[in-house]
Amino acid sequence: VSSDGEMPSSSSPVAFPADEDRRPRTADAMAAEASGYRAALAVEALGSISIPKEQAFAKIRIPGDNVFFVSQTGLSVAFVNLKPLVPGHVLVTPQRVVARISELTEDEFEDLFRSVRIVQAMVQQQHGAQASRLGIQDG
Repeated sequence: VSSDGEMPSSSSPVAFPADEDRRPRTADAMAAEASGYRAALAVEALGSISIPKEQAFAKIRIPGDNVFFVSQTGLSVAFVNLKPLVPGHVLVTPQRVVARISELTEDEFEDLFRSVRIVQAMVQQQHGAQASRLGIQDG
């Protein structure tokens, strides 16, 4: 809020591609991106080095090569997106599959948002970004 009580004007909105223009990436491209993120997190000693062979995401099985972050508690994971909207579009999710955020335990909820903060900072640094957009899909 500015000194006169008005909300500052935001920058122009990001133009996201239409869903039909988003193309799936190759397994090799996704694994390479995840590997780069894993390396960046290792330098900062953030996250776990125990990447699962596979991660559930709703009814989808995410290959371990696409996972780049597991929280210290193991309650949250992050992986690259098959059809990213923009460079650096990643997903941070609870390890346990739930239909709604309200179904998370307090520990899972807190860990998820601690993990978002860690992953967000690393992705911004990797892409030279000063800010990012966060989205929550609930349900």
